[in-house]
Amino acid sequence: MSEDIKNITEGEAKDMILKYALSKNGEVVSSHAIQKEVLPEISTDEVELLFKRIQNSIDEVAEVTISEYNCFIESTGITQKFINQGGFFQSEKETKELEKKQAKLDELEFEKSIIDLRLKKWQVKTFWPIFFFAIIGTGLGVYNFINSFSPSKDSEIVEKRVEKMEVELKKLHSTISIQKTKDSLNKPKALKIEENTVKTEAK
Repeated sequence: MSEDIKNITEGEAKDMILKYALSKNGEVVSSHAIQKEVLPEISTDEVELLFKRIQNSIDEVAEVTISEYNCFIESTGITQKFINQGGFFQSEKETKELEKKQAKLDELEFEKSIIDLRLKKWQVKTFWPIFFFAIIGTGLGVYNFINSFSPSKDSEIVEKRVEKMEVELKKLHSTISIQKTKDSLNKPKALKIEENTVKTEAK
């Protein structure tokens, strides 16, 4: 009876049975009466199946008696309260919503597992090349680190050139100072005469 009965659901059909039983104010109602008065579009066997499902529900929402020849239902104090809370239709609706949510969660979980599987395949494919390059990079890093402590050939060459230039500059400086000393000692005669003339004129 999970299929709709002429545009009504199983939950709605059960609620109709309970409401009819309530309308009889505690009287016992047979499945034949329900089939005739409430659900004429379905067979007596289907009504009896609905009675059995009402009986097997978690809450004893009505007193159901099933014999070999007929089924009977009687409302109890719980029946009205159960109907007021939405009855079987509300339970059915909530169950369907939960099933939809669960289906959506299952779909998302399935999509996530596909993404995880692709990611793992990609990791397996790229692991060794990345590992190889990482080892090379680490080796180069260590080599450069060690090399940074030892002076390079270029810097040694530059230092030698600077030292050589400093020596040459010192030689040039000393040569110039020697030359100046010699010049001051050996002034030309013409310069000496000019100096004496300037001195005499000044007097």
